[in-house]
Amino acid sequence: MPVVLGTDRVTRVQVAAVAAGASVAIDSGAAELLARSHAVVAAALAAAAPVYGLNTELGAGRDTTVDPRDLAAFQRRIIANHCGGIGPALPADEVRALAFVRLAGFTRGGSGVRPALADAWAALLNAQVVPLVPARGSVGAADLTHLAAVAALLTGTGHAVVGGAVVPGRQALTTAGLEPFDLAPGEALACLSSNAYSVGVGALELARLDRLALAADLAVALSLEAIAMRGGGGNLSPFDEAVARATGRRGQAQAAASVLAHLAGSAAFETASTVQDPLSLRTVPQLHGALRDQLAAAGTELTTELNARSDNPLVDVDTGRIVSGGNFQVLALALQFDALRVALAHLASASERRISALSELARPDRATGTSSIPGLLWYSAAANLAEIRQLATPASMAGAALSGVEDQATFAPLALQLLQRSRALTLEILAIEALHAAQLLEPTNPAGTLGGSAAGLLPALYALWGRGLPSADLVSGAVQLLAS
Repeated sequence: MPVVLGTDRVTRVQVAAVAAGASVAIDSGAAELLARSHAVVAAALAAAAPVYGLNTELGAGRDTTVDPRDLAAFQRRIIANHCGGIGPALPADEVRALAFVRLAGFTRGGSGVRPALADAWAALLNAQVVPLVPARGSVGAADLTHLAAVAALLTGTGHAVVGGAVVPGRQALTTAGLEPFDLAPGEALACLSSNAYSVGVGALELARLDRLALAADLAVALSLEAIAMRGGGGNLSPFDEAVARATGRRGQAQAAASVLAHLAGSAAFETASTVQDPLSLRTVPQLHGALRDQLAAAGTELTTELNARSDNPLVDVDTGRIVSGGNFQVLALALQFDALRVALAHLASASERRISALSELARPDRATGTSSIPGLLWYSAAANLAEIRQLATPASMAGAALSGVEDQATFAPLALQLLQRSRALTLEILAIEALHAAQLLEPTNPAGTLGGSAAGLLPALYALWGRGLPSADLVSGAVQLLAS
């Protein structure tokens, strides 16, 4: 079933669906708004008044008028000049996400593109043609290099990834039964004037982080049971509803309830003999809750950007004006990505401390040679944590002056890519924690007495290390189990 773009708000669920391969359609309401928006651009072009990027050059050349006879060639030069991305190609789901977000932006009415351009952009998605989009190059003042790669393919240049091979854009279009699209005046800039990478891939990343939050609760549940069974700790009073109610924080209440659900039927309810555990256990609801609350805030900001008219110049259909502005400057979103990395650093730090405690409890097993996992997996977790802490440095402060007029940038794409790396490293730490806890539970809990997802996780972990895998593959397998 296609994702239909109309005049309603665009959602992160729609981004995820198109990223996963769903087709798209544009309804009559959005098509009408596109036509009205383009009419404003056509009127401005006929009036010959200077409008940035429509009949003037870009950047430092903003006050230089483009000869009307050169406008078509000017569109091609804009796209070619912005195809400066480098690094590995983005995976197909991320390319589809960013392409969909730019298409959704067209339908908000701020770009002034023709309905035909939106239709051609949708056709590219529906034909499952994946542009080759280099990962790096955009600095967060619109994701220029990312979108230029998509626009290049649309217009018959650029490249596509077909069956893992890179092919020329025109060949990819021909194979898919599509024709290169000729951009009208102003449309080249409109193709680029969006933070579609940061918003589209950011939407996918927030969904992955939602799953990480659940995985973190599951790892803690295993640790609480293991410590209760082997170390006399695992006091569950910090997870009591009354504690969360005392602060009123939604994320804290969700995290506490999630951990307790995993511990349904656990020996930890009966076995714990300590009044208070270390803070890495006792403040889990606060730590995991802070991540959840930050994810909620980031989701709100991302949805705002997903529905914003970020174009420059901005077509204001209601007044019939074209206005220069800076809605492409997404500092608020970049700050959310930065804050999420800090939240992950705190969560990962507590997990590493729990691994330390679990490793100490497993020392007798290592001494007798009955340990199921290498003792120095803890060191690997510590190495991951060191990198996560470095990644928590605000990327949004990395901006540098690029030209006389482009003298500020948010570096939202970098903030997002560092967040992706932080998530991967944190998941590995949580997997190492789960392996350490499961190792301690194996002799006493071979069938698994925990509730929720934990009931099936323990046997799966036991089976995983029973295969005699190298430690890297062992952790990778545990990551997949936790994140699924």
